[in-house]
Amino acid sequence: MQAIEFDAVVQDTFIPLPSSAALPAGQAVRVVVLYEETGNAPEPASQEDAITRLARHPLIIPGFAPLSRDQAHER
Repeated sequence: MQAIEFDAVVQDTFIPLPSSAALPAGQAVRVVVLYEETGNAPEPASQEDAITRLARHPLIIPGFAPLSRDQAHER
C-alpha cells in the first residue's frame, strides 16, 4: 500500500486530488481525513441537485431561441 499526503480545501463536499496524485477510475483507496476543529465552522454545503442549481443560475447562451409549443410537440 502506498500513501499520498497533501493539503486540500473541501469544495462542495468533495476533496480534489492534486494532479501529482492522479489515480485511475475505479481504483480502491482508503481515505483518512484529519482536520482541526475551529470555533467558526463554515456553513454546510447545500445538497441541491443540478436542476435546482440551473434554475437558480441559468446558462446564458447567445443566440439561443427556445422551441415554440408547436415545434416541441412536432418532435
